Amino acid sequence: MTQITTQMLTADGISTRVSIVGKGEPLLMFSPGGFDATLNKWSELGIYKKIDILSYLADRFTCIMFDRRECGKSGGRLEILNFAGMARHGQAVLEQLGYGSAHVIGGCLGCAPASEFARMYPDLTTSLNLVWPVGGARYRIRNFGRFAAHLAWVSEHGTDALIEKALGSEIGFAKDSTLGPWGGSLRVDDELTESLRICDEAAYARLVQGSFRAMFDCDSAPGPKPEELMQITALACIVPGADESHARSAAHFLGECLAGSRFLDLSTESQNSESVFTFFDNFYDA
Repeated sequence: MTQITTQMLTADGISTRVSIVGKGEPLLMFSPGGFDATLNKWSELGIYKKIDILSYLADRFTCIMFDRRECGKSGGRLEILNFAGMARHGQAVLEQLGYGSAHVIGGCLGCAPASEFARMYPDLTTSLNLVWPVGGARYRIRNFGRFAAHLAWVSEHGTDALIEKALGSEIGFAKDSTLGPWGGSLRVDDELTESLRICDEAAYARLVQGSFRAMFDCDSAPGPKPEELMQITALACIVPGADESHARSAAHFLGECLAGSRFLDLSTESQNSESVFTFFDNFYDA
């Protein structure tokens, strides 16, 4: 694998950490990791580490990895969060780097903005690869609890205390539910911190509630609605997970809605470098 180069750029008005590695056609990569969707998750997390997915992709593509907005070293914006906004952020990264189109891959929760990207920017999407998409009833219920815990903490302590706690922490919403979806990025984005400092607490609560409803309003796979998924024309493939965060039903839902998509019908135990990369080879060579 060739050397990784990392830079900070402004995408959709948000300071964003981006890394590029590999050679070939561009591949825009929506990071896995839930509310800790940093670019390093492609090489350090779960199935991605197990099969060494980044080495495979970097041999074939110019891989464009980035910390999702509100994650890692990237900043954020105080607004109702949704997957369309995350897709727009990814498109801005692509545009800033001077690419007119790209293959697209999403992992875990990153499958939702990746799918939104393919829906919103069909002319920019060469193909769509979804690895271990999140979803299912238990996943939605757990996220409800996460957002509810944050709102309860802010109701008791206030947003000034939230800022103080976030600035004194090294983790984010993924590991500490009280910090909320903007908690991690407060440490790297002074404008976001100031926006929260002057935000009315009732207005802030509405943003949190609206963000949950926008992202986790179903028991299937979060992201585009079924009718919107059915409008996606890019060739697609799906690698299913099978646990409380990555319900197999979520992957089947996407397979049902994405016309002509390819589905790796293997158990997670049988998913290894050989089986997954053979599946990828057949998909990308088609």
